[in-house]
Amino acid sequence: VPKVETGTSDMTTTARNWLDGEYGVVSGNTYTWKDGTPMSIKYPTFQGVTYSMNYININDAFNISRVLTEEGNIYGFNSSSADSHLMKNSEWGAVAYLGHSEYGLNKEEVYFNNINLNNSTQSVYAVTGVTTGTVDGDSKETTIENIKLVSGNNPNSDGVYLWNQIEGQKASSTGNMYGIFDLSGGTWDRTAGYVANGNGNLKTYGASLAYDGDTLKTVSTKYVTVYPHNEGISGNLETESKNNYAVNTKIFGDAIRETSTSGIGSSGWNEDYSYFPALYNPFTLRGGRNWNTSGAGLFAFLRSDGYSYYSYGFRSVVVCL
Repeated sequence: VPKVETGTSDMTTTARNWLDGEYGVVSGNTYTWKDGTPMSIKYPTFQGVTYSMNYININDAFNISRVLTEEGNIYGFNSSSADSHLMKNSEWGAVAYLGHSEYGLNKEEVYFNNINLNNSTQSVYAVTGVTTGTVDGDSKETTIENIKLVSGNNPNSDGVYLWNQIEGQKASSTGNMYGIFDLSGGTWDRTAGYVANGNGNLKTYGASLAYDGDTLKTVSTKYVTVYPHNEGISGNLETESKNNYAVNTKIFGDAIRETSTSGIGSSGWNEDYSYFPALYNPFTLRGGRNWNTSGAGLFAFLRSDGYSYYSYGFRSVVVCL
C-alpha cells in the first residue's frame, strides 16, 4: 500500500489483513515476515459500506478466492459442501444477462457506484454498496463518516445512497437488496480469464491461474477460461486487441463478444467499455471503476497486465455443491 495514502513521504507501508494483522515488517526498502513467520492475506470480509479490497494482483486474488472453503475458514463453509474460486467470465455473463432481463432490471441500466473516498491524496478508495442514484454520473468525493449519515430513504449530504436504502438498491442486479452490487463502478473486478500469448506478465502476476509449474496453460480449465488470440507483429495494443477480439467467435455466455461490436472503445451494450486482452495486458477485468461514467456497466470489459492497482479489485464466487 503506497504510504502517500497515509500522509507520509515514504514509498510503501506493509499490508494488513483481517486474520493475522500486519503480515510484514519493513526497514528502509527491506521487507521481512513479521516475527519470521510467513503469513498470507486471507479471509476477506464481503459486506456493504466497507473499503473494496484493492492493491491486489490477479495471482493473489485467485488464491484468496480458492481458500474461502478451506478447513477453519471464518464463513462456515467446507470443501465437501461448497467450492470457492475467482469469478469466471461465464459467471459474470450469467449475472449480467439475468440483471438485464425481466428477472432483474428489465433492460434498465444498473445504478453506478461512482463514490470516491480520500481523493485529497494521490490515490482513490472505492467503497462497496453505494451510489448517487445515476447510471453514469461523475465521480463523487465523500467520506465513510458522511456516507453513514443517512435517514430513511434520503441520501447523505453528498447525495450518496446505501445498499439498504430503496434508491440505493437500484445499484444491484435485481433492483433490491438481494441482488449483486457494484457490478458497475467501484473497482474493476478481476476475472479468471486470459489470452495465452506467452507474455511475461502471465507468470509474473498470474502464475497460479495461468501456469502449471513452468508450463503455460493454453486450454481452459474448471476455474479459468483461456481465450483465442491471433496477435500479429504490429506491437500495437489497440490493433492486437481488435485482432484477438475478431477470433473470439466460439466462446459464448460470458457477455463479451455477443454484447460488443469491437475489441476496443465504448462498443458494448449501453456504450460500455470493450477492450479485449492482448500483448502485455493478457488478463480480463469486468464492470468498470468509479471514474468510468458511461463506460462502466454490466457489459464492460477491460484488459489488464495483472499487477496490483488502487482501481482493481476482485469478486469471489461460492458454489454450493
